Amino acid sequence: MKNLYSITTFLLLMAFLLPFSALQSQTNQYLHFDGEDDFVQLDEASQYIANGDGITMAGWFYTDELVYGQGMMSFRAGTDEFYVIQLNNGTLECRMINGDGFFEVVGPAGTIIPQIWQHIAWVYDGSAVKLYINGTIRGSTTASGTFVDPEVDFTLGKCLLSGFNFVFGGRADEVSVWSRGLSQTEIEDMMEDELSGNEDGLQIYYKCNQGDPGGNNTSIVSLISEVDSPARDGDLLNFAMTGQTSNFNGTLDPGYQAISFPQIPNKLITDPPFALEATATSGLDVEYEVLYGPATIDGNMVTLTGEHGEVAIEATQPGNGTYDPAEPVTNYFMALDPSVNVAEIDARNPLEGDVYVRDLNQIKLAAIATIPYPELFSIQNLRFSVDNETIAAFNYGNDHFEGWWTPPAYGPYTIEIIATNNFGVTATKVINIEIVDDASDMEAIAIDGVWLNSAKPSETVEAELPSYLGAFNNIKGTLEVKCPPGGCGEWDRVASLDVKGHNGEWIEIIRYITPYGVACSHEIDLTDYMSLLQGKVNFRVNCTTFDNGFEYYLTLDYTEGEPQHYYSSVDVIWWEDYPFGDYADLQPVQDVDYYFPDNTVSATLKLVSSGHGWGDLNTSNAAEFYEATHKILIDGEETFDQHNWWDCNPNPDGCMPQNGTWFYDRAGWCPGAIAQWFDYSLTPYVGQA
Repeated sequence: MKNLYSITTFLLLMAFLLPFSALQSQTNQYLHFDGEDDFVQLDEASQYIANGDGITMAGWFYTDELVYGQGMMSFRAGTDEFYVIQLNNGTLECRMINGDGFFEVVGPAGTIIPQIWQHIAWVYDGSAVKLYINGTIRGSTTASGTFVDPEVDFTLGKCLLSGFNFVFGGRADEVSVWSRGLSQTEIEDMMEDELSGNEDGLQIYYKCNQGDPGGNNTSIVSLISEVDSPARDGDLLNFAMTGQTSNFNGTLDPGYQAISFPQIPNKLITDPPFALEATATSGLDVEYEVLYGPATIDGNMVTLTGEHGEVAIEATQPGNGTYDPAEPVTNYFMALDPSVNVAEIDARNPLEGDVYVRDLNQIKLAAIATIPYPELFSIQNLRFSVDNETIAAFNYGNDHFEGWWTPPAYGPYTIEIIATNNFGVTATKVINIEIVDDASDMEAIAIDGVWLNSAKPSETVEAELPSYLGAFNNIKGTLEVKCPPGGCGEWDRVASLDVKGHNGEWIEIIRYITPYGVACSHEIDLTDYMSLLQGKVNFRVNCTTFDNGFEYYLTLDYTEGEPQHYYSSVDVIWWEDYPFGDYADLQPVQDVDYYFPDNTVSATLKLVSSGHGWGDLNTSNAAEFYEATHKILIDGEETFDQHNWWDCNPNPDGCMPQNGTWFYDRAGWCPGAIAQWFDYSLTPYVGQA
């Protein structure tokens, strides 16, 4: 606990004892955050506060130094948010976002004072949000609505937002989360005395009193909650757990002792007996007990009994006349039977049911195979078997496997996918297909209402698309961008849609720039990606934004007909952000040596470039409003020109009117339009040495 002196006492101390500060120093343990990457996370913790009458987050914090963007306590990266983050000069940004809107209290510069303990409480009581510093209200505003999202993680020492590293540098103690709004009196009482853990509405309570202060605490992986442990224990992520920083620290009673119990690795059920190596800071002997699982213990020697299952072993030290009993530490590991731990197989292509084949040529077989506990197990081999015909599969080294099979006739077939682990034990997945030649136009939903906003910059979804060979000659994509609850995003942001091929590689198929605050619909020819758009496929939608964002929908329309080519593949040549405008570096894009496969008959280079921002040494404001022509060199010769410019009024996709400056022409894109692709034929180079 930290004790706050009264203002009168504080002034007297300042007059006579300058080294003293407003808050008494630490009287027990705390958790230190290094300000680089460590934080605490409790997955889906908002389930404990969702749909309640209010919320409170509170705790003692000691900031090492004032640095912009220090996340202290937060529920973020969901549809609802409730968080506290430090900005510049001790400014404190406290926000609540729910279906009713956006509510904020900002503690002005100097609210956070470095290198002293301060108690912070962020409260929503059903009618207002309030910020308390050291028990005194520092700001409030009317608010309404309910936090309803039950799947938002609680983070301590970090604020989750896209790829931003909003981490805290300093100390935290006595952190609590409540499903109701606390009163000022309750906050003051909480500052004076530690909680008992059974208070009304208390959902999470981290006392931070664990381990050996400044010692080796690497065996501790969770921050214990005094409420409903271990279910509400937080994961200690990226902490060093040794030394004075990124570790538990503080002062202890003379009789305190702690146990260090290194993690026991997973074992095979046939492994020989092994010794445990837990130690106590007191130097007293540690005692062990098997709480459950297929193992016995004699002293510190563990013997597995030969069954498959989880083992829990508790280490204790009961203390003596000098030392208090240590907090017990439980270690968990798996005793694994190779005959039980087999591959998990996911059939990707073809899928169960009809496979549309114009001519009886080779069709692609694709599967994903993974295996739990990869530190002990691996997939030794995967093969396909179709009516007793064995087809070898190529292993891409990323859990993805492909093979090729020629059906001898139209009709039904049974495909077996057989994966063998490194102990020779197999798992089998069976699918039944029908090879047919009567394809017709069809529609498939690829993406159905993915909402990206400031809390969610990317989402991956899975779709089941037609299985076919040579059955369709066109694939049209219809991209609909709709306004989510609360309204559309206000600004033009870079979005993209990627698809994962059956080789496990991601390919961008659509680059899109969001409109200014309105919904739009778009069409694009995706026929060039026919090899990717079949079977079970993962799609990834991306858009980093700082507003309410958009909802994304993608429908694929397959047109029956014979394609120009039955087979194709897509390889990434460039897929990065490249600085442009530096006269000292006119070719920021790297050279690439590319070799066409032996059976290539034609090839196209597809290029999309959407200019944004500007890099170092930028000239002529070479950004989105800079009209430029880029040169593409092949074998050292200027071969193609890319005039990367687009007229935006009228909008090329008909997305108008909009708010803002949508009507200005831009470098390869327009707000509310799919960025234009440039196609260059490389067929003349196919077959060249």
